[in-house]
Amino acid sequence: MNARNGCLLALLTLLTACAREDRVGAALDEGDSGAAIAPAIIPPDEAADPAQPPSYEVSIASAAADHNKALERCARQPEAVRTQCKQEANASFAETGTSLEPLRGNPE
Repeated sequence: MNARNGCLLALLTLLTACAREDRVGAALDEGDSGAAIAPAIIPPDEAADPAQPPSYEVSIASAAADHNKALERCARQPEAVRTQCKQEANASFAETGTSLEPLRGNPE
């Protein structure tokens, strides 16, 4: 009896979900404003132009991620070359930071 009630409950739940889905589809077909898609959080005119180069913050964050990956690769190197690898990774990151310095503080 308990398994039968469980099957009936599952069937009732399934039928209810199907009926609810039909109502949502009908509301979308009728152009119901309550079922409309929510607007974007950031209006499109305030979003960054993908054709423009990334900002200082994005550029330095990308460089820092690359630096961290390089340090992880260095940690897997043999002991004999690990120190040189870390020095080269640090020098590369410092050079990138210096090259990005002119972008710092510029809104565009």
